[in-house]
Amino acid sequence: MADMLGTSVSGLLAFQRSLATTSHNISNVNTEGYSRQRAELETRLATPRGDGFIGNGVQTDTVRRLFDQQREDALRNAGSDFQEMDTLATYAGRIDNLLADKEAGLAPAMQSFFDSIQDVANDPSSSSAREVALAEADNMVSRFELLDQRFRDLDSEVSSQLRGEIKEINQYAESIAELNQEIREAEGRTGQPPNDLLDQRDLQIRKLSEKIGTQTVRQDDGAINVFVGNGQPLVSGDRAGELAMQPSEYDPGRSEITFTGGSGNQQTITGTISGGSIGGMLDFRSEILDPARNDLGRLATEFAGAFNAQHELGLDANGNQGSAFFATGQPRVLASDFNSGAISGSPDVAIADNAGGQLTGADYRMTFDGGAGEWQVENIDSGATQTIAAGNTATFEGLEIDTAPISGAQDGDSFLLQPTREAVSGMDVLPGSGDRIAAAGPIAAGEVTGSGGEAINSGSGTIGGVEVSSDANVPFANDVTLEYREAENGFVIQDDAGNVLEDGGGNPVVLGYDPQTDSGGVAFSGADLDAQGADYSTTNFPDNPLEGVSFTLAGEPDDGDAFVMEANADAIGDNRNAQELAGIADEGLLNNGNDSPQDFFSGMVGEIGTETRRAQSGRDAQEQLLDQARADREAVSGVNLEEEAANLLRFQQGFQAAARATTVANEVFQSLLSAVQR
Repeated sequence: MADMLGTSVSGLLAFQRSLATTSHNISNVNTEGYSRQRAELETRLATPRGDGFIGNGVQTDTVRRLFDQQREDALRNAGSDFQEMDTLATYAGRIDNLLADKEAGLAPAMQSFFDSIQDVANDPSSSSAREVALAEADNMVSRFELLDQRFRDLDSEVSSQLRGEIKEINQYAESIAELNQEIREAEGRTGQPPNDLLDQRDLQIRKLSEKIGTQTVRQDDGAINVFVGNGQPLVSGDRAGELAMQPSEYDPGRSEITFTGGSGNQQTITGTISGGSIGGMLDFRSEILDPARNDLGRLATEFAGAFNAQHELGLDANGNQGSAFFATGQPRVLASDFNSGAISGSPDVAIADNAGGQLTGADYRMTFDGGAGEWQVENIDSGATQTIAAGNTATFEGLEIDTAPISGAQDGDSFLLQPTREAVSGMDVLPGSGDRIAAAGPIAAGEVTGSGGEAINSGSGTIGGVEVSSDANVPFANDVTLEYREAENGFVIQDDAGNVLEDGGGNPVVLGYDPQTDSGGVAFSGADLDAQGADYSTTNFPDNPLEGVSFTLAGEPDDGDAFVMEANADAIGDNRNAQELAGIADEGLLNNGNDSPQDFFSGMVGEIGTETRRAQSGRDAQEQLLDQARADREAVSGVNLEEEAANLLRFQQGFQAAARATTVANEVFQSLLSAVQR
């Protein structure tokens, strides 16, 4: 009877444990991270007898969670990738919407400004048209500043969000380290897996991975080590490292992520982090936000530079030479915190006068090579480099870099150059009134007239198309006369006193012109004087009198007919420079002369739109992978209430049967006792 009683009692205990486990599963059906558990039963060792082995019932070997590590890893990685792409797509979409917004976007404001300049060209004497042009200039600058401020706000928001995420990451790391300790102690005490603690740890690691990409390594004692970046141990056994935000090496306004481990050494790991929402924010900042800010500043710099250069060639309504129309912020130079104490000064960085669309929108790192005694300037985006000997000046990708102000530099000292990042912050409209818009050309040209102002040329020759491309002869201080000489077969150049410009051999410099074949018009420029060897060493012509000036001669002049070029005395009614200013709208100013301002901004919008759609497509794809990974895990570890209900009924029936067997054993035993007593 004892064998039967013991066997039936073992069944009661085993089914009781199975029922308890099933009940535990049902209770945790909605618990995040919970893995279904199952009581593992095994047969007790049989008792050998002469007539065979007599069974001793059943026992619970362990309670095991139904878990597949590969599926858990796949879910963790999919969650990390999804959060990275989702964060990137969300932030990128905000910039995309901002730039494409017709109300807040820059394109309509630029178009309105150029339209107003064209209105000035159409009626240069209109004071109202000039004032409207200034108002539109202010509006366009305000749009530049609005976009730049939104970019700055996003940068601040990302930095603030990063700080919050870093705080949560450290909390998860502490929790995982504590769970490692608890799991190790629990397994040491019982020799059994603490399933609920294991689920909690897996959930914490999964949530951590949604913040930052992780790699995990399982130890023999049951602990899990968690690594981030390029192998920094965020969790090692029961010890947790710490992430923090610190000012960057160059820019105190830009925070970088650092790691501090058990040794206490602090490492900057921003560039090695990927995955999770942290990775998405860093990708957004480095791949979309910073380039957008640089490109906006690049557009402002190139546009303002070209507009200023043309404006300075004209005359305003009062006959004064034009001055800079727009101001922009200067290139930013940031010294490394790790520079030697001996170094002083910093490089002078300016936009080269002949930049001509060469600006790249990149940042540059400038590092001193002590052995060679030279500075190496590196385009951080492309890796292109330029070497500058210490104390010298060089032009590189539209930048003029002067190293002379630097002294005491040691090997490895460095600077970060941001040529266009702050351009918009210093942007402003400089003319205080509309009459200071330099709409007129600086040089007037026409026939030489008599003392009474009457025409004296007898031929049908004309001069026109006078344009100025440089400030070499602005203001135009000395009149220049072009006289047609039939014997010379062209025009000679004279000063006010009638002195003729000659070449090195004492011969007149002649602008060749044949009235019979050239009457349709021939374009000339100051470069033609240089090409014919003009001698500028005389006191009469110390410099090229037409440098930077171009013009067209046409018709059939007679011998002795002459034309004069002189300073424009009728600036209020002249629109030639305004026409040139309006033409900047379609001029190739950026990307080595390939893009007009409007084209460049449209390209910015298109590129960010493309990046946004790519991020959104990546997010959608990762979401499908995440759903599949979650379904795969649930297929093994998820609680199915119908299955648990069936198990509950099955274990209940088993328990009842074992209880009945116990009752039978007791009845048989009582019958035996009764028989013996008789």
